[in-house]
Amino acid sequence: MGKRQIGNEYERIVCDYLVQNGMKIIDRNYTVKGGEIDIVAIDGEYICFVEVKFRTARAIDAYSSVGHAKQRRIIKSAKKYLYETGDKYQPRFDVCFVFSDLGELSFEYIKNAYDASGF
Repeated sequence: MGKRQIGNEYERIVCDYLVQNGMKIIDRNYTVKGGEIDIVAIDGEYICFVEVKFRTARAIDAYSSVGHAKQRRIIKSAKKYLYETGDKYQPRFDVCFVFSDLGELSFEYIKNAYDASGF
Protein backbone atom coordinates (compact mmCIF):
# COMPACT_ATOMS: atom_id res chain seq x y z
CA MET A 1 0.00 0.00 0.00
CA GLY A 2 1.42 3.38 -1.02
CA LYS A 3 1.87 6.41 1.22
CA ARG A 4 -1.16 8.20 -0.28
CA GLN A 5 -3.36 5.13 0.19
CA ILE A 6 -2.24 4.83 3.81
CA GLY A 7 -2.95 8.53 4.34
CA ASN A 8 -6.42 8.15 2.82
CA GLU A 9 -7.17 5.23 5.13
CA TYR A 10 -6.21 7.18 8.25
CA GLU A 11 -8.16 10.20 7.04
CA ARG A 12 -11.20 7.92 6.63
CA ILE A 13 -10.71 6.64 10.18
CA VAL A 14 -10.48 10.22 11.46
CA CYS A 15 -13.67 11.11 9.55
CA ASP A 16 -15.46 8.27 11.35
CA TYR A 17 -14.05 9.54 14.66
CA LEU A 18 -15.24 13.08 13.95
CA VAL A 19 -18.74 11.94 12.97
CA GLN A 20 -18.95 9.87 16.16
CA ASN A 21 -18.10 13.07 18.04
CA GLY A 22 -20.90 15.09 16.41
CA MET A 23 -19.16 16.71 13.46
CA LYS A 24 -20.40 16.67 9.86
CA ILE A 25 -17.85 15.96 7.11
CA ILE A 26 -18.40 18.19 4.08
CA ASP A 27 -15.19 17.68 2.07
CA ARG A 28 -11.97 15.68 1.95
CA ASN A 29 -8.62 16.27 0.29
CA TYR A 30 -9.48 19.75 -0.95
CA THR A 31 -6.51 20.73 -3.09
CA VAL A 32 -5.43 24.05 -4.56
CA LYS A 33 -2.12 25.12 -6.02
CA GLY A 34 0.32 25.09 -3.12
CA GLY A 35 -1.85 23.42 -0.51
CA GLU A 36 -4.30 20.78 0.62
CA ILE A 37 -6.82 20.39 3.41
CA ASP A 38 -7.27 16.82 4.59
CA ILE A 39 -10.79 17.19 6.03
CA VAL A 40 -13.36 19.98 6.06
CA ALA A 41 -16.06 19.52 8.69
CA ILE A 42 -18.82 21.44 10.44
CA ASP A 43 -18.79 21.56 14.24
CA GLY A 44 -21.66 23.72 15.47
CA GLU A 45 -20.97 27.27 14.29
CA TYR A 46 -17.49 26.43 12.99
CA ILE A 47 -16.15 25.21 9.69
CA CYS A 48 -13.13 23.15 10.67
CA PHE A 49 -10.11 22.65 8.49
CA VAL A 50 -8.55 19.48 9.87
CA GLU A 51 -4.97 18.37 9.30
CA VAL A 52 -4.41 14.66 9.95
CA LYS A 53 -1.01 13.43 11.09
CA PHE A 54 -0.20 9.77 11.64
CA ARG A 55 2.69 8.46 13.72
CA THR A 56 3.55 4.90 14.68
CA ALA A 57 4.26 5.96 18.27
CA ARG A 58 3.72 9.01 20.43
CA ALA A 59 6.58 11.33 19.72
CA ILE A 60 7.40 14.95 20.35
CA ASP A 61 8.14 15.45 16.65
CA ALA A 62 4.49 14.80 15.80
CA TYR A 63 3.57 18.25 17.08
CA SER A 64 6.30 20.00 15.13
CA SER A 65 5.00 18.40 11.91
CA VAL A 66 2.45 21.21 11.60
CA GLY A 67 4.83 24.16 11.66
CA HIS A 68 4.32 27.71 10.42
CA ALA A 69 4.95 26.88 6.75
CA LYS A 70 2.38 24.06 6.84
CA GLN A 71 -0.07 26.31 8.69
CA ARG A 72 0.32 29.03 6.03
CA ARG A 73 -0.41 26.54 3.25
CA ILE A 74 -3.53 25.28 5.04
CA ILE A 75 -4.76 28.81 5.78
CA LYS A 76 -4.23 29.82 2.14
CA SER A 77 -6.18 26.76 1.01
CA ALA A 78 -8.94 27.48 3.55
CA LYS A 79 -9.32 31.06 2.32
CA LYS A 80 -9.71 29.76 -1.23
CA TYR A 81 -12.23 27.14 -0.03
CA LEU A 82 -14.32 29.76 1.77
CA TYR A 83 -14.19 32.06 -1.27
CA GLU A 84 -15.26 29.27 -3.65
CA THR A 85 -18.03 27.87 -1.47
CA GLY A 86 -19.32 31.08 0.08
CA ASP A 87 -19.51 29.38 3.48
CA LYS A 88 -20.20 31.89 6.24
CA TYR A 89 -19.20 29.71 9.19
CA GLN A 90 -16.48 30.84 11.59
CA PRO A 91 -13.26 29.09 10.47
CA ARG A 92 -11.28 26.95 12.89
CA PHE A 93 -8.01 25.12 12.31
CA ASP A 94 -7.76 21.74 14.01
CA VAL A 95 -5.15 19.00 14.00
CA CYS A 96 -5.82 15.32 14.61
CA PHE A 97 -2.84 13.19 15.54
CA VAL A 98 -3.34 9.46 15.06
CA PHE A 99 -0.92 7.26 16.96
CA SER A 100 -0.50 3.53 16.48
CA ASP A 101 1.15 1.57 19.24
CA LEU A 102 1.25 -2.20 18.71
CA GLY A 103 -1.76 -1.99 16.41
CA GLU A 104 -3.88 0.07 18.83
CA LEU A 105 -4.98 3.44 17.48
CA SER A 106 -5.35 6.49 19.67
CA PHE A 107 -6.32 10.02 18.74
CA GLU A 108 -5.28 13.40 20.00
CA TYR A 109 -7.62 16.00 18.59
CA ILE A 110 -6.60 19.61 19.05
CA LYS A 111 -9.37 22.13 18.39
CA ASN A 112 -8.20 25.58 17.32
CA ALA A 113 -4.62 24.27 17.11
CA TYR A 114 -3.38 27.51 15.57
CA ASP A 115 -4.65 30.99 14.84
CA ALA A 116 -4.98 32.31 11.31
CA SER A 117 -5.00 35.98 12.28
CA GLY A 118 -1.21 36.27 12.11
CA PHE A 119 -1.03 35.16 8.48
